[in-house]
Amino acid sequence: METIIEGLAQYGPLGLWTASLLWMNHQQRKDQANAAKDAREQMEHCQANIVHALSEHSRMLDKALDKLDFGLDAMKEKYAEDRMLRMKDKP
Repeated sequence: METIIEGLAQYGPLGLWTASLLWMNHQQRKDQANAAKDAREQMEHCQANIVHALSEHSRMLDKALDKLDFGLDAMKEKYAEDRMLRMKDKP
């Protein structure tokens, strides 16, 4: 890049202006590449956080469903016992 700038400097103000445009273009491309890399890393970080949150919610949902199943089974047993007691008490 420096050899190009030195070569353009031979053409006076127009060459220096062209060199400045080339330098700005070079810097913008470098900045865009860094911004794209940062955005990609941030997206990967966010995706990892989402996956972690979803797995945690899934684990909590499974736990809640197990508790509900246990509660429903306990209610079925209680109603079955109550029904047996009512049938026993009837002559």
